[in-house]
Amino acid sequence: MDAARLVAEAERVMRRHPQPEDVIAEAWQAYELTEAVARLLDDGHGRQDRGSGASARGDGPEHGGPVARAGPAPTAVARGPGPRAALLTSVRDPAGTLRALRVLLGEIGLALVAVTGTVDAEADYWDCIEALDAVDEAKDRVRELVRDVQD
Repeated sequence: MDAARLVAEAERVMRRHPQPEDVIAEAWQAYELTEAVARLLDDGHGRQDRGSGASARGDGPEHGGPVARAGPAPTAVARGPGPRAALLTSVRDPAGTLRALRVLLGEIGLALVAVTGTVDAEADYWDCIEALDAVDEAKDRVRELVRDVQD
C-alpha cells in the first residue's frame, strides 16, 4: 500500500476526536510509518543514489519511473493496534508523503500535549511523554528525509 494512503488513514483517525489512548497509539503508528518510509526512501532514493541512478536520470517516481518498494515488514509497534507501517509497499510521491507526514506528526504532537495535561495517573503521563518523544524523533527524521529528497 502506498505511504500516502497510510498517512490518510492516520489523519482520519485523528479527525474522529480520538480518546487519549488512541492519540498515544497514533503517535506510535506515525513513528513506525515514518521509519518505514525512511527505509524505503533510503533504499530507493536515499543518499547512496545521489549523483547516479533513477533520481539523477530524472526517471524516479515523480517522473513516472520506478517506485520505491518495501522489503521485509517493519517490526511491530510496541503500543496500539497492529502496525499500519507493515502494510507499506511504496512511496509514489516522496515529497508529498513527507509533507503529509510532517503535518500529521504536528497534529499528533499537539493532541499529545493536550492529553498530557489531562491525564491523572502517573503511568499515563509517562506514556504521553514517551509518545511525544517518538513524535519528535519522527519529525527530525522527516526533516532529514526532506533534505535528502530535495538534493
